[in-house]
Amino acid sequence: MGAESRAPAAAVRPPSLRGPLLAAVAATALLLVVDFALRAYHEYVEPIPALRRLFNVGSESNVATWWNSTLLLSVAGMAVLAALLTGPGARPGRLSWLSLAAATAWLSIDETVQVHERLAGPGEQWANGLGVSLPTFAWVLPGAVMALAGVAAAVVWARGLPRDQRVGLLSALAVYISGALGVEAVNGWLNRQGADVLYALGTSLEEGMEMGACLLALAVLARIVVFGRDPESGRVVVRLR
Repeated sequence: MGAESRAPAAAVRPPSLRGPLLAAVAATALLLVVDFALRAYHEYVEPIPALRRLFNVGSESNVATWWNSTLLLSVAGMAVLAALLTGPGARPGRLSWLSLAAATAWLSIDETVQVHERLAGPGEQWANGLGVSLPTFAWVLPGAVMALAGVAAAVVWARGLPRDQRVGLLSALAVYISGALGVEAVNGWLNRQGADVLYALGTSLEEGMEMGACLLALAVLARIVVFGRDPESGRVVVRLR
């Protein structure tokens, strides 16, 4: 009698970034809901300054700031991983991926220590030199110049990517700049008008757009950096799509 045949072992699925990405989306949505709920309770039911300050997406040095910074660092980490996997002659090249990592790491630092607010002085000087009066935060003027330069560099950088990846990452950049610069400029005007409720809602919208842009970028990068398993050893392998 021949040897008893054995059923082939079930293939082990390679690790996926889908689970962590969905968890990040859920955490972001939860943070925004908690911010809105605590804001309403604080304003209309009973003051809770400690909790309000801890989860306020418009404040500094709290859970919201930490989470936004974490998302930006996650994008930087994925870009570093892509750089390590990039071979000679590939486009974008290793230096391009490292540039993306450096830019998002800098945004993470700015999110934590608010470096952009130090542009208020130069912004006021520029406005005075042009003979105009800014209706919003003074840092928006030099910030807009820096954003335009960043967009131009990003468009050139993304030319080497496949169309779907290029559109995805540039869309993430557009959402981020629209929130960090466009909505923030409107918020500055609302703040000067004393429209506290609209200003608070605008701040939540701004931070939500920034976090959403990071999540979109991570979703695109998760399609660029893919995980698999070596058919012989069964080990996890990482490669660029």
